[in-house]
Amino acid sequence: MRARTVSTAAAAAVAALALSACAGQSTASHDNAGTKAGTNVQAAPVRAVADMTLPLDAYQLSPEEYEKSQQATWALVKPCMVDLGFDDFTFKPAPVADGLEEHEDLRYGTYNATEAAKYGYRPAFTHASSLAARSGEVGGQEPEFSAAEEAALDGHSAERTAKAPKRVTKTAAGETIPKDGCYGQALDKVTSGSADTYLNDTLVEELDGQSYEKSLTDPKIRAAFASWSACMKDKGFSYASPIDANNDPRWTGDKPSKDEIATATADAQCKERTSLLTVWHGAEVGIQKNLIAAHSDELAPVRAVKLATVSNSDKAL
Repeated sequence: MRARTVSTAAAAAVAALALSACAGQSTASHDNAGTKAGTNVQAAPVRAVADMTLPLDAYQLSPEEYEKSQQATWALVKPCMVDLGFDDFTFKPAPVADGLEEHEDLRYGTYNATEAAKYGYRPAFTHASSLAARSGEVGGQEPEFSAAEEAALDGHSAERTAKAPKRVTKTAAGETIPKDGCYGQALDKVTSGSADTYLNDTLVEELDGQSYEKSLTDPKIRAAFASWSACMKDKGFSYASPIDANNDPRWTGDKPSKDEIATATADAQCKERTSLLTVWHGAEVGIQKNLIAAHSDELAPVRAVKLATVSNSDKAL
């Protein structure tokens, strides 16, 4: 039984940016990097972009809310498992909020000149995850449960029928397993019966991706890119947009080159000089408001599930 791997709106932005430099590194998988990324490089990291609010945020759990919902779900799982005879059952989900925020902070690319001077276009949290992977300290791995625990958790056995996992209704001791198991039952309580919506935020992700893509053709952003490009030219670099700089095919290998570091540092400095982050964010706010208005009927139940999940999580903990 797998604990949900969250897919945030930031993932769409990161995918759009195509962080090619990160792809060249020997890092842990995205899931492990995301969960282990909670190990801070600094005691109090500044995340200017992650702290910016976008309208679509109202329709999905924040990293902190998602983490809390998982804590609440597993808190409800335990008594169910004990009732089924698993007296020693315990599982505490790894903290993920910090790591998810770090991914969200990449929405508009590198902007911290200090970090850029150290890591180039390779985010500090990716660097930390790589070190952790090599030292065997990557956290948030897939939990390991016995076959009996798996069956009790999700109501299915490891055996498969022709089309789906085999349904299990009783434990070896004859205790009745809830439909969809203890985890399914707990998640149903946390989401007020809307677990499917909780596990599938495709609509919000699609709209978030559309927002980012539309922003790239927004006249205000094109003008801001031109100002950024002029700033970069003054520093000796020729790129039409920060995305081009980020995705320069020269940024390969396990460590950033001097050229990559110099480019990333100039990129961050020019973003600050031209107020690019503020302009970009402002454009996306307007774009997302229009997208929400166009999809209000579809988004209404998504919003309701979020509010119910937040409320129920608070009650469970």
